[in-house]
Amino acid sequence: MKSIDRASSVSIAQIRAFVSVADQLHFGAAADALGVSQPALSSAVASLETHLGVQLVERTTRRVLLTPEGEALLPDARAVVDSVGHLVDAAAGQLALSGPLRLGIIPTVAPYLLPTVLRTMRRRLPDLAPEVREEQTDRLIDDLVSGRLDVAMLALPAGNASLTEIPLYEEDFVLLVPPGHRNAGATGLPPRALRGQDLLLLDEGHCLRDQALDLCRSARALGSVSSATRASSLSTVVQLVAAGLGTTIVPETALAAETRRGGLGVARFTAPTPGRRIGLAFRTTSARAPAYLAIAGVVRASVGRLPVRVVGDVST
Repeated sequence: MKSIDRASSVSIAQIRAFVSVADQLHFGAAADALGVSQPALSSAVASLETHLGVQLVERTTRRVLLTPEGEALLPDARAVVDSVGHLVDAAAGQLALSGPLRLGIIPTVAPYLLPTVLRTMRRRLPDLAPEVREEQTDRLIDDLVSGRLDVAMLALPAGNASLTEIPLYEEDFVLLVPPGHRNAGATGLPPRALRGQDLLLLDEGHCLRDQALDLCRSARALGSVSSATRASSLSTVVQLVAAGLGTTIVPETALAAETRRGGLGVARFTAPTPGRRIGLAFRTTSARAPAYLAIAGVVRASVGRLPVRVVGDVST
């Protein structure tokens, strides 16, 4: 009976307040995220702790920490919030094809696909209002899981069991070389040709860096990766190549934009060509899965003229 009494005393507002504090680790930011006052949020968390009989949050003058009990109960709290959202959305019959769409995207996709994708979305889904956030993969996954993002375009597999992945397209990697380089214009280049190339890669945290390192590892060319020179954007790496500091690996969709100034050589790999798969990821518990499937179809339709291999049904 006591557990029933406790359950009847707990409200979704209290649970949502706890989840927001866990996401932000700051009472002011958590209150802003929920659109409530900080005293109201603090009271909700305190009431939840009282009803549950455990301390969820450790409050100090400088920071907020979750207690071990808070960490243990957080997954269940998230599940409750997701379930209530599912109930509300299902009752309303919403497919999320209108209103805000919090879309995350990795930096090595954003500048090359967004113009095409957003134009197609505006034409085919005029009531949708995308809110774009460019972040590295780990941050995108964290934001998806925590509910700060609705969907994200990233390299697959994302490697998180709580996310559903929808493949969109595959693309090849090419080697960019300085003017006059021995491999400029080469086709059928074997991966072992990367040995001794003095490869320039993106900084830590970019999935393209990890994919390039995997390619170098398979070609036993890790010793060719430059440890002295790295950059946070692909455009900067390409400019370093143009200046003669080394070579780099880029996805096919970036080639036109990054080589439009001329002066760079391109080398293409032999089959099976190394590359990557890009897809759309969202929380498996989301009630808006049908909408995200429809959005995936719109993205596939928009990239059909780009140098990629579309994966899946464009009509979905």
